[in-house]
Amino acid sequence: MKKIALCSLLIFLALIALIPNIFLRLLIFAEAFLLIFYGSIFKKSYGVEWKNSKEFKPGKIGAYLINLDRAVGRLNFVRTPILALGFPLERISAIDGKMLSRKKIESIVDLKTYEILFRMSPEVGTIGCSLSHEKTWLKFLESDNEFAIIFEDDVQFDPQELSETIKSVVEKKSIWDIANFETKHWGWPINISELLSRKHLVNYLFNVTHAGCYLINRRAARELLKKFYPIKMPLDHYFTSVWEFDLKFVGIEPRMVLQKFGGSQIKILNSTKRKNPIILMASAIYNFQRAIYHFTYNFCCWCRCRNSI
Repeated sequence: MKKIALCSLLIFLALIALIPNIFLRLLIFAEAFLLIFYGSIFKKSYGVEWKNSKEFKPGKIGAYLINLDRAVGRLNFVRTPILALGFPLERISAIDGKMLSRKKIESIVDLKTYEILFRMSPEVGTIGCSLSHEKTWLKFLESDNEFAIIFEDDVQFDPQELSETIKSVVEKKSIWDIANFETKHWGWPINISELLSRKHLVNYLFNVTHAGCYLINRRAARELLKKFYPIKMPLDHYFTSVWEFDLKFVGIEPRMVLQKFGGSQIKILNSTKRKNPIILMASAIYNFQRAIYHFTYNFCCWCRCRNSI
């Protein structure tokens, strides 16, 4: 298999040597190398093939709030500022991970792969979080909205600032599929385009996480649904793996949405990291591959977006 991959790479290298632009040559070579040697962990994944051709209203934005039925305090905390944005709001009754049976979890989660990638078993709250976002994407596609702004129930923001920024991001809809407003980790942001009030649309060259507030288009929702099962990683790792779906993931800097309401309802258990040497090595290899692919793919997206503006 490695010999076949190497031969394919050498042949492809000979072909791209004919391209006159050196920078473009290097860019294509890097993508080809990773495509050949980095096998997708979603090869055997499955999910919803959304074929409903429901018409949407161009430019229409719908707001969706993911909230557990028992989390009344969180609902009261975030509902008013979301309504102040001026978008129609639909509350999504979140999936409570604590209510999932062991049999159900084993049927929808690839526990072995999850443990290898993250050196721990998934929290039931993490599983519930993923299922809640899937439920929200389906609700969004059933609507006539072109875009969805999706909230978890523990975020804080200035409604006027966020509303103006969302509208500014939508005006540049050709250069993104997912625009994340609530982001954790630095991520090495590089500017794509200027927005209002000295804010910028950016690509992240290194990994970022969190999904407390993000804007998503219909294409991204459809693509993410296709490979959703079995669950192999937390939701915020899944939807940032955009090279797996040919999507464009961007963020907004400086950041304006923060997680503020109390402790996490996801981390219900105290999971312990595995120290098995084989799992440690497998996890390290995965994270190294992911970092390389994340950097290369998003840098390529940045180059293409900059050239299209």
